[in-house]
Amino acid sequence: MSQPAADRSFHARVDDSFFAAAALYSDDAIIPMTLDTTILGWNLGAHLLYGYTADEMIGQPFEILVPKDKYTEFVNYRAQVQQGEMSVITETERMRKDGSRVSVSVRISPVRDISGELIGLCATARDITDRKRAEVALRQSEERLRLLVDGARDYAMLMTDPEGLVIYWSDGAERILGYSADEIIGQSVEIILTDEERANGLLQRELERTLADGRLESHCWLRRKDGEIIFSEGVIHALRNENGELRGFGKVLQDATARRASEEALKSAAYALTETNQRLHLALDCGHLGSWQFDIVAGIYVELSSGNRKHLGLSPNEPFTRTDFIQLVHPDDHLIVREAYRQAIEERRDYTAEYRVLWRTGEMRWISAQARLIYNPQGEPIRMIGVTEDITERKRIADSQEDALREAQERADRDPVTGLLNHRAFHKRLAEESARAQRDGSVLAVVMLDMDHFKFFNDAYGHAIGDQVLRTVAERLVHICRPYDTLSRFGGDEFALLLPAVGHSTRGEIEARLRSDLSGLAYYPDGQDSGIPIGLSVGVSLIPNHSSDRHEAVRIADERLRRAKSGAAIETEADHIRHEIAHVAGFSMLDAMVAAVDNKDRYTRRHSEDVMEHSLAIARELQLDEDALRTVAIAALLHDVGKIGVPDSVLRKPGALTDVEFEAIKQHPEMGAAIVSAVPGFHAILDAVRHHHERWDGGGYPAGLAGEETPIIARLMAVADAYSAMTTDRPYRQGMEKEKALLILKEGAGAQWCRSCVDAFLRTQ
Repeated sequence: MSQPAADRSFHARVDDSFFAAAALYSDDAIIPMTLDTTILGWNLGAHLLYGYTADEMIGQPFEILVPKDKYTEFVNYRAQVQQGEMSVITETERMRKDGSRVSVSVRISPVRDISGELIGLCATARDITDRKRAEVALRQSEERLRLLVDGARDYAMLMTDPEGLVIYWSDGAERILGYSADEIIGQSVEIILTDEERANGLLQRELERTLADGRLESHCWLRRKDGEIIFSEGVIHALRNENGELRGFGKVLQDATARRASEEALKSAAYALTETNQRLHLALDCGHLGSWQFDIVAGIYVELSSGNRKHLGLSPNEPFTRTDFIQLVHPDDHLIVREAYRQAIEERRDYTAEYRVLWRTGEMRWISAQARLIYNPQGEPIRMIGVTEDITERKRIADSQEDALREAQERADRDPVTGLLNHRAFHKRLAEESARAQRDGSVLAVVMLDMDHFKFFNDAYGHAIGDQVLRTVAERLVHICRPYDTLSRFGGDEFALLLPAVGHSTRGEIEARLRSDLSGLAYYPDGQDSGIPIGLSVGVSLIPNHSSDRHEAVRIADERLRRAKSGAAIETEADHIRHEIAHVAGFSMLDAMVAAVDNKDRYTRRHSEDVMEHSLAIARELQLDEDALRTVAIAALLHDVGKIGVPDSVLRKPGALTDVEFEAIKQHPEMGAAIVSAVPGFHAILDAVRHHHERWDGGGYPAGLAGEETPIIARLMAVADAYSAMTTDRPYRQGMEKEKALLILKEGAGAQWCRSCVDAFLRTQ
């Protein structure tokens, strides 16, 4: 061998020995392995890091060190190196001999022979546990700071550079001043000053005073983005780096406009307001946020700020444990606090709770607390960091507002004349009582009462006496009713009662008892010994006996009241038909529309019932089947429902109608058909409702049908409708004699009306 070759061989042996020694005693774990990951070498660093000796690990598979949840990751990294990657560097976890996991920084590198062929792998690892812990601590600190800042929604936090250009703008600043961070960062902070403050050089003066003292309490007027002027209070700090060089200024402020206005108003108040003023100042002084941090694993508080101690009524340095906290919480609020904590831990969500604390002095305070969980690398919650706010004053104000609202609600629910519940409150109680009756299976009586001839009192003695009469009736009702009955003035001279749990009492028994209890009422005019009787008519329906629907029950009671006032004690065929089909969806609504028309024109409902009776008489004479008779009855009851869309001025007009007004009247058949068609189950009556004003000679409306083009039910109903219209009294005219109306029908047969329908009707008379 030549001398140069011998030298190279010697140096190679020296180099191999040097690098082998360096690898063997390196602090890093250096683990060479075959391509199938069989360990070929184990240095001192590997022993110290993983706990295994070289004898224990050489010849073993490297996978011994890989946790199961990291195995796929290791296989992927090994494949990348085997496929030509120079090396793969990652941060992961490995298993120690004692079963614990260690955080490591790993490099997996290829090992090649002198020809460049891949013959193995080399894993180099370094313990990074301390760095990971430091990173967790840093994240906790940053999260705590962020939570504090996010929680301070009532405070604006901003930072500027030394020249006053905004470099940070909190959510609280956006809420108070209206500008978003994108709008204001990079702008001069003078943008939020009023024109006067800007002209007076306020910004420069504040920065100079802050530089001189390091800190400045600021009180000034600011202009929001929307132009509103607010008064702010806050603190400005000069911000310097570790070398003392000025980095900028930080400012924390709050909107004190309301407080300033309150203070100005209080200055002119009497001594009686002094206590209120002191409470307001106390609430404002205690309104700052407090912070806390709780170690979930250890179950101890690791941080409790002075503000938080103030909220809990604690002295600055006294020990404080979780048990101490629970003892301070009001006993009625223990469940709220424990449940909020449980939900936060088990459901991994933010902790939010409002609760009362009892200071050791006996004073009670309201606390609002929010907190967020901090997790370890395994995703387990280990800390809870949060903020508290004393909301006692806010709660007091809210309670006052609720009291005022309840008082206003009570006034809104009462009739000012009688002191009874009003119409709106009655329906609210009706919903409650009917639901209760349905739940417990009891019977609820719905009672409608109407004063007889009440208009006489108003006309003869004036409305003041009329009100006195109403109060007399109200007093008697209060006297005869049970404490849990509902009494209301329904409107005008009408009263309504709800009598729960009437047992097996019948409608007639209840009506008789009420008439007896209300008998003997009288008004005695001044100077007269004899009184003027005060009479009341009564109508009763029972839930669920007469209807389970509360609105239908009111309608039935009102109908019976109407019949009582008119002396009609016996139910008509129309009543029976209404009861029979009350279960059909939509009928009650349509019938209620007819009642609504009747409220506008007292002729409509009685007219519809007359038309039904006359139409059924004609239909039976024509020998129509039972299904047709049922259709005739329903169509007659609902035939004028379209009048709900006719203006009152036209519907009630006593004289002749103009052409325009008559055109409005002529729309009601089509309108009625449209209303009925919107309710499923009533298509059989549509033609009768739409065409009951057609004429046999084609001169009617709305379609101008002639002869038998008009359906038979519409033709016979046209005869019944005409006869009822001619013989019924109206407020502006008296109905004609029956004989005259029959003569008009007979003369119009074959021209205006169907002759067979007229003849059938005449045979029934």
